[in-house]
Amino acid sequence: MIRRVEAEDWELLRDVRLRALSEDPDAFLATYAQESAFTDEQWQARAGQSNGASFAVEGGDGLVTGFVDADPTTVFLVGMWVSPALRGSGIARDLVAHVVEWARVRGSARVCLSVEANNLRAARLYERCGFTETKDSPNFPYKPNQGNRFFVFEL
Repeated sequence: MIRRVEAEDWELLRDVRLRALSEDPDAFLATYAQESAFTDEQWQARAGQSNGASFAVEGGDGLVTGFVDADPTTVFLVGMWVSPALRGSGIARDLVAHVVEWARVRGSARVCLSVEANNLRAARLYERCGFTETKDSPNFPYKPNQGNRFFVFEL
């Protein structure tokens, strides 16, 4: 079961995020060392952010976040992770669907994301979810790694 992470769920957000960074360090821009140094207050702020929404798999086996920056018509899908035990189960597709639906409900026009160049499994997932690869990098509020692939879902 997937549910939206609320402000009071900050410990769940922290635990799953740190697990993801620990188990799959090459899949993310951030590192375990960076985020394990966050204070409780920083995790609480992340969980309660007004410009985004995180969705977690019950039991801590998956997480994804969507957020908006300066342009409210664009949602950025970030931090996608599913535990190895659940990969191939369809839970990743369901997590993506939660972010897409959140973007749709809030009236956004698109969902954008970047994928590490060597993460072919993730690229295939996003294509199966209806994302289209684009050679033109969307205007990300962060600097993707060199060689990343970019995907857009038009709502």
